[in-house]
Amino acid sequence: MNIDAIVTTIFGAMLFPFMMIIVWEKVGKEIGIFTAILVEGFVVGAAWLVNHGAGLIVQGQGGAHIDMALAAGIGVIVNSVLQGGKIKKSLPSIIAAIFGGVIGGFVLASM
Repeated sequence: MNIDAIVTTIFGAMLFPFMMIIVWEKVGKEIGIFTAILVEGFVVGAAWLVNHGAGLIVQGQGGAHIDMALAAGIGVIVNSVLQGGKIKKSLPSIIAAIFGGVIGGFVLASM
């Protein structure tokens, strides 16, 4: 992997949790749950399109597409710790990220 691929992969991996944290916090406080779910579907879809469609995240041939869930989990943990939280509090987010990665991998493998 060359330096360009490393830099774009790191940027793409940071982009998704950044979008999640910014949008989810704002959306969760301002609108109802159903609309929030629709907005978050847009956020996840947009992040996936930028990362995989534009090629920000570079993967090996045949690599598993679990990088978005891993990036989300790590991003939420880092955000929590930087804001003075404890890792124990972010455990539900970690579990959700792992669960999302497993479901995404299963869907992709099924296709």
